[in-house]
Amino acid sequence: MIRQHSDGTIPDGLAPRARTLFAERRAEVCGRIDQLFVALMVLQLIGICGAAIWIAPHTWIARHSMLWHTRGAMAAGFLVTCIPTGMALLRPSVPLTRHVVAMSQMLVSSLLIHLTGGRIETHFHIFGSLALLSFYRDWRVFATATAVIIADHFGRGVWWPESIFGLPDAGPWRWLEHASWVIIEVTFLANAAFHIELEMRQDAVQRAQLESTNERIEREVALRTADLEQSRALLQANERLLRENLDQLENKNRDLDEFTYVASHDLQEPVRKLVSFSKLLRQDVGANLNAQAEKDLTFIVEAAQRMRDLIQDLLALSRAGRSAMKVERISLATCARRACESLELRIRESEAAVEIGELPDVSGDATVLTQLFQNLIGNALKFVPNDRKPRVAVTAARNGPEWTITVADNGIGIKAEYFERIFAPFQRLHGRGEYEGTGIGLAICKKNVERHNGKIRVESEYGAGTRFHFTLPAEKGTSPCSIENDATRAAWSSC
Repeated sequence: MIRQHSDGTIPDGLAPRARTLFAERRAEVCGRIDQLFVALMVLQLIGICGAAIWIAPHTWIARHSMLWHTRGAMAAGFLVTCIPTGMALLRPSVPLTRHVVAMSQMLVSSLLIHLTGGRIETHFHIFGSLALLSFYRDWRVFATATAVIIADHFGRGVWWPESIFGLPDAGPWRWLEHASWVIIEVTFLANAAFHIELEMRQDAVQRAQLESTNERIEREVALRTADLEQSRALLQANERLLRENLDQLENKNRDLDEFTYVASHDLQEPVRKLVSFSKLLRQDVGANLNAQAEKDLTFIVEAAQRMRDLIQDLLALSRAGRSAMKVERISLATCARRACESLELRIRESEAAVEIGELPDVSGDATVLTQLFQNLIGNALKFVPNDRKPRVAVTAARNGPEWTITVADNGIGIKAEYFERIFAPFQRLHGRGEYEGTGIGLAICKKNVERHNGKIRVESEYGAGTRFHFTLPAEKGTSPCSIENDATRAAWSSC
């Protein structure tokens, strides 16, 4: 809401513009009223001439027409109408023009009263003229009009009463009675004009405030537009940079593909030859080898085999993060059974018991998830004390929007300080003489789970077994089911 200061003044920042808007509005109104009075003056001049010719000769002044009186009345009418008409046409909206019009309009009333012999009806022309002057919405013009009409009534009422009242002896205070009625009307009209002018000033302040608000909004819009353009330019630059980085990443991926090819062929081939020729050397030399030579040759063969295993695990880790996945609706139970089939020889040799509970169907890559189960179950078979037969249980539980799959064993367990470390590549918690492996299997498991938008964690009590939990998204509409059957619970209780 637009407000002025508490003292009624216009705020300093808006004062110049408000004054300009008020002046423009007043000039527009007064210019239009000036044109109205131009037409009125012409009509009144015609009326004065007609009254001088046909009415005046039969009033108080004579019983027959006198040429000099007719011409004098017409000349006076021409004078009091042409001067304001000229100013209204040449200098419209000027304050002086309004006052000249007010003065002339009262003189026209006086002349018509004179020509009609002081008829009381003609005095109403004064009140009508005052009403027309109120169209200017300027209370100051009433001061000029009132001064002229009071002076005319006083002068003629005292020295020439018959020309204004139609009576030779109207009394010395008759003019004051007429002037009082004029003052009463002027009081109301001037008060109304004053308040109209005040409203015009307030309207000018509101328009100035509105313009100021619009300008401020336009500036803010311009600033926001500039910021938006800058942000768009920055976004385009970032997009170009991202595209360049993607191109560089694709180039690096191609380089990595080439490296993978070299590693899988060129690096493994010398290792295979080293192992093969070491075995051939042992066959050729045979019994001629002394104990130290036999030991050295065995060390060469084992080192070459470890290098081969390490290269193969490196390639598997690289493929786990980069190979394309074939996502489809699959059965986790089928993936777990296939993993057990791959580990069948080890399961039979270790006399292990692997129980697979009721597992859900999910969306994923069957090959990747089979490898995940194979690594987790393989670790469960591997890290077991010599005096203990491995027992493994695979179960599932629904937790809101995801499935939690658990692979539990009765192995050697993991200390709590190693829970995070075991998922990093090449992290071994035991010596090579105790348990085989390169320390990459769990890192591959972590990558495979994350590629399916899941997480993996471990729970373990050192010396009493380990439980690996990984999550997979559950599709809408999949109902939870009872996961643990009797065989699974038995496996859990034995772990």
